[in-house]
Amino acid sequence: MKTNPVPIIASFAGFVILLLVQASMPVHAKSSFAGTWEGKMNNLPGIDLKIEDADGKISGVMIFYFQERSDAGAPWHVASESPVPLLVPHVERKTLTFEVQHHKCHTCLELGPNVKFRMELAGPDEALLWKLENEEQEKNKELGPGLKLVRQSESPPGHN
Repeated sequence: MKTNPVPIIASFAGFVILLLVQASMPVHAKSSFAGTWEGKMNNLPGIDLKIEDADGKISGVMIFYFQERSDAGAPWHVASESPVPLLVPHVERKTLTFEVQHHKCHTCLELGPNVKFRMELAGPDEALLWKLENEEQEKNKELGPGLKLVRQSESPPGHN
């Protein structure tokens, strides 16, 4: 019985090319969630999510931008920002769930219960973010429209 080596060699070459292409992909292409994600409210920064993936272990920081205005007719402005670490991150396919610590009020040091979030990829550089109010909402996935997040492309050194 004779074996034709051409299909075997072609398959092997294709596999090697696939490995080389994957190795040269940017970090956020390997980890769907890695990168800096921005969510806007009132055309101002509302939330930034800075997510890192180190060998499949997700970590990061969520930055909340506190917006205020002097009266109902005045324009909104960012008054302060509050970075908090992501807690218990869990990835399942295109969905990342995590928690963050939450203070009982904006000026208090006392912590309340953690707040749960769900992030779902909607495209290569787009995602939706929901604050999960209760377990029933989380199970049934009745989440509403969500906050649109856009992944920021990496700028060359010296450009912000």
